[in-house]
Amino acid sequence: MNPDTQEVKRSGKQIKLRKKEYELLEFLARNKDRVLNRLTILEYVWNYSTSVESNTLEVHMAALRKKLDAGYSNKLLQTVHGLGYKLRDSKD
Repeated sequence: MNPDTQEVKRSGKQIKLRKKEYELLEFLARNKDRVLNRLTILEYVWNYSTSVESNTLEVHMAALRKKLDAGYSNKLLQTVHGLGYKLRDSKD
């Protein structure tokens, strides 16, 4: 991830992300290997005080997972059932 240009690459391949997808990935990356609960993510990425649809996080995680993990056996975005989400370190 390049925070100056907001470019994301995996194995040298550039991944185009929307603004909120980048913000979500950046937050997960700053807390790599740490499980973040849904409310913590919503508060940071969406300033939860604003109106956020109940499935907003899930929709964005699915889109990010599709872009970031598609075609790789090592999945970086992890769902920790009952707890939240985390970003694993890349082995690629």
